Formats: sequence, C-alpha cells, structure tokens
Amino acid sequence: MNKGVFIKIIKWIYKLADGGEKSSQVIFAQFNELIKKVPLLYSILLVNSLSLAYTHYGVAPDYLTIYVAALLSIGCISRAIRWYGFRNSDFSLKQARHQIRITVIFAALMGIVFSIWSYSLYSYGGLALQTHVVYYISITVIGIIICLIHLPAAAWSTSITVGLPFVIFVIYSGHPVFVAIASNFTLVVLVLLKITQSYYRSFSSAIDAKQQIERQHRHTKKLNIQNELLANQDGLTKLANRRSFANYLNAKLSDTTKNKNFIVGLIDLDGFKPVNDIHGHAAGDRVLTEVSNRLKKLLNTDAMLARIGGDEFAVVLDFDNDNEQIQNLGKKITASLQTPFKMRTGLVQISGSCGFAVYPNAGQTAEKLMDRADFALYEAKNHARGSSVIFSEKHEQLIRKKSLIELALGQSVKKEQIKIFYQPIVNGKTGEIVGFESLARWFHPELGQTPPEQFIVTAEKMGMVTEITLYLFELAIQDLRSWPSHIYLSFNLSVHDVINRETLKQLSTILKKYQLPTNRVQFEITETTIMSDLEHCSNITRELQQEGYAVALDDFGSGYSSLSYIHKLAFDTLKIDRSFVHNLQHNARSRGVVKTILELGSSFEVRCIVEGVETEEQKNLLLELGCQNMQGYYFYKPAPIKEFTFEKLK
Repeated sequence: MNKGVFIKIIKWIYKLADGGEKSSQVIFAQFNELIKKVPLLYSILLVNSLSLAYTHYGVAPDYLTIYVAALLSIGCISRAIRWYGFRNSDFSLKQARHQIRITVIFAALMGIVFSIWSYSLYSYGGLALQTHVVYYISITVIGIIICLIHLPAAAWSTSITVGLPFVIFVIYSGHPVFVAIASNFTLVVLVLLKITQSYYRSFSSAIDAKQQIERQHRHTKKLNIQNELLANQDGLTKLANRRSFANYLNAKLSDTTKNKNFIVGLIDLDGFKPVNDIHGHAAGDRVLTEVSNRLKKLLNTDAMLARIGGDEFAVVLDFDNDNEQIQNLGKKITASLQTPFKMRTGLVQISGSCGFAVYPNAGQTAEKLMDRADFALYEAKNHARGSSVIFSEKHEQLIRKKSLIELALGQSVKKEQIKIFYQPIVNGKTGEIVGFESLARWFHPELGQTPPEQFIVTAEKMGMVTEITLYLFELAIQDLRSWPSHIYLSFNLSVHDVINRETLKQLSTILKKYQLPTNRVQFEITETTIMSDLEHCSNITRELQQEGYAVALDDFGSGYSSLSYIHKLAFDTLKIDRSFVHNLQHNARSRGVVKTILELGSSFEVRCIVEGVETEEQKNLLLELGCQNMQGYYFYKPAPIKEFTFEKLK
C-alpha cells in the first residue's frame, strides 16, 4: 500500500470518527470538555501503571518497574498538570483546534508506548502477573475511551493503535481465558465506540442547537431593540413620538431629586394643510422634516423634542421661571418657522404657533401640563397665529369658566336656554326681506349670554353639537311654517354636521315631519369647514342640491379662497365676508375684491349676499357694484322672530 492510499484511509477514518467539518462552537466545546477529562485520563493511566509496576517489582528488571515506570509517570503527571493549567487560559479557535489534534496524536503515541512497556512485563512472572498485564491494558483502553468520549477521533486512534494489537497479542498467546477476555474486550470496545459516536453526534447537535438558539435570541433581541426604537420614534422626522414623549415627561416628573423649573411647549404649524393639498404629501413630508431640523438647531441638546401629531411638535426643556426668556424662545421658534421652505415646486410659506406651560406653576402632572400647554397654544392660534403664549392665571380663569360653560351647556337643551334669533337677508334695492338666517343665542341665568363662537366649540368637544343642531333646526322649521312662502330659512351647519351623514338624514326627517319643501331651506357651510375635507364636502353639497336644498358658501374670502376648490363645489350662494365691507368706502382694493367676487358669482350663476352692511353709504356702493342681496345692522339686527311683522312681507 503506497503512502497516498494510507493517508486517504487515515483521513476517511478520522472523518468517520469525528464527523468531518465542525463549527467553531463544537470545537471550543470539545476543548473545554478535554480540559476537564484529560487530567482524569492521565490520572487513571498513572494509577494503573504504578499498580502494574508494583506487582512486577522484584520479578521484572528494575529498569522496567522503576526507571521506565518513573519516566512514564512523569509524562502522565506533566501532561495532566499542563492540561489542568489550561483552565485559566484563553485559547483562540486555531489554538483549540491545534490542542485537539495534539491530543489525538498523543492518545495514539502514549497508547503505543504504554503498550510496549506492558508487553515487556508480560514475559516475567506467572499466570497471575500475565493476567494483570491483560487486565491493565484492557481496563486502561476502556478508561481512555470513556474519558475521550467527546473526541471520537482520539478514542478510535487508541482503539486501533492499542486495542487492536492487544486483541491480536492475546489471541496469539493461545491461552483460552485470555482469548475469552480478548473476545469480551473487543465487544465492549466496539459498543463503547458506537456509544462514543452516538454521544458525540448528540453533543455536537446540542452545541449547534444551542448556538442556533443564541443566534435566534440575539436576532430577537436586535428586533426587540428595533421595535422599541420604532415604537418610540417618529418614522418621518426620527424625533421621539407621542408615546416616548409621554414616558419622558412622566419620568421627569417622578424624579423627585430634581426640583428645577421646566417648560412643556406645544408647537403647531399654521397653513400646513394647503401645502399637502397644493404641493402634494411628499412636499408636506419634506416640510415636516425641515421643521424638525430647524427646531433641533434652536434647542439645546438637553431638550426633549418630539413630533406628537401630524403637524404638531412638543418640547420639554429645563428653564428658569422667567416669562421674558420663554417669550424669547417662542419668538425664535416662530421666526424660524416663518422662513420659507424650498420645495421642488417652489417656495412654501407657513408659520407656527407655540403654547407653553411652566412646571410647577401650570401643573404638576403630565396630563395637566399638556392640557395647559394646549390651551395656551389654542389662545395663540385663536388670537394671533404665528405667536407664542405662556399659560397664566388669566388662562386658568378662562378654563374655570369653560368648565362652568360645559357643565351648564349639558343642561341647556333640556332647559330650553338656547334660543334662535334671526337676521333678515334683504333685497338692497327694495329693502324687501327674502330670507332669514337663524343664529343661536344662549342665555344662562348665572353665566349670562355666551357668544356662539364659544359655546359651539365647547359643544363640539363635548359631542353635543349634533343634539343642539337638531334642536335648533326643529325650532327654526316650526317658525318657517308661518312665514310667507317666498321667504326661505338659511341655517348654519358645523363641520361635525357636514361630515356626519346621519345628522343630515335627521335634518331631512324633521323637514318632512312638518311637510315643508326642501327648496325653502338653505344650508350655510363655512370655508374652513369645507377645507377640512374638500372631497367629502363636495359630495355632500351635491347630494344636498339633488335633494332640493340650497347651499351657501359662508364667510367667503376669510379663509383659503381659491378657484382650485370653488369649481369643485356645488353651491347656490356666495356669502361675501364682512371684512371686505368694513373699509369699502375708503379702500378701492376692497371695492375691487367685492366686484370681482360678484362677477365670479355671476359667472358661476350663483347669487351673492354681502354680510356686514352697516351704513347707507355701504349699501349704495354695493348696489353700484352690482350687489342685490345684503345682510347687516343697517337693515336689521338679529332678533327673535316675533319682532318681525309678516303682514308687511306678504
């Protein structure tokens, strides 16, 4: 057999015994087990060898029982100590693999050396000592195989280099007992090798499975970290989101070791919705991203900045309780947001309003601080968009009043405290009343008269607006029954009424209940209501017209007046906002705007009503501009229906 064939056979046996390619984790696991088992192996070999030398002392030559035995013992002890020392050392994969290979080689070499020594002792002494040699070799081989159960290659090499020659030697001796021992030994070794092979496969599989579980655990942990990040981060701006902001604020409030003042600020963008409508949502996203970048540059690194809504941002910042400093911060923020944003479609101009609440004056809980900041933001947007407001004692009083209003409003319908006043719509030339606009008035015995702009907003937040709308509409329809047939009712709908189809159905049901035609009712819808959902409102106005109702576009010119949406709407009347009438006699531009709107109405074949006419001069100017229908204090102030004499109108 040539050398190449022999090497292939050895490699095949090694692969068969050791399972071929192994993962690094299996190699390290084998090495760690060997660190525990190899010292034990050499201890077994040392004890067995010394026992054999002892029984042959005085019978065999001293060089075999003393000197050779001593050398072999020193070898066992040194190897055991070396492996025991490995416990405190760190090994690389390469070093661990090298030590495993050395162990396989040493198992064969040491087995051969000890076998030769024991065979040398076999020829001395009688049957008992020969039996001891046979026992020594067999039990040592079995012990080595058991100790090397994690390293099948070493177990196989020992079996082949020591066990196989031993079986041949014993059988060749011809002694029946030894032949029987050789047979038993062969069977035991084969079983042990089978068990070793099976155990090693299970051991390797367990290590690989453990590693797979660890990899899966690391992957799961990584996913959990990513999910936690996503759960606490706004996907667009990469700022903290509402959840993260709330957690941060609650944690800050619970940290009793710090009693510093800090502010909670809310920042809301003004004029952002038209950006999406005109430039597209991609442009809107870019604006939001740029807003977040500008805010981050303005605020120091200790500030907690978050995007908590579509175009709403929040901040928590340690700050002295100094209103001037906070106002300066608000001015910097609003000034930064007023700088135009460069888009692919052109420059975009928006603004931002801020509301601030200072801890602990404005509140000592997260909910209260957020409510107070939101109230301050509402005040800023309601009175001066693009400004900042700090929550104060004055606002606290307003909140208390608002709470009283909410409490009283809940009983207002049952107690019939909300009444209807009417303001006539007249023909400017003849002074004839052509219609009445119904106006809600709330008179409370303790609160007095509350303006509609206050209690309607409150009703919307309380979810009462539908109840109030239906109640007032039925009162108005009851009045309408007694009016001359040529006079119509103009009834205002809130945004909640328009978006709720069920409310519109109930309005129609009330009209049918009193057997009045739909063409005697005109519904007024404001521009801001329409802009809240242009597509939906367009569908609603068409449906109302199809049922026979007239539709008026109220406060035209006060909001986002644009031809881009007017042509999409179905309406019968344009009500021109009173702001154009105020300076009509002094401002040529106002006259030009009114004339343009009147011409626009004519081109759309819809009638126009000008609101806010207060003087005869204004009336005459409007007549000259081509306006016919008017409404205002010059003609009539809002009043109960009983104050109008219908005999003159018939």
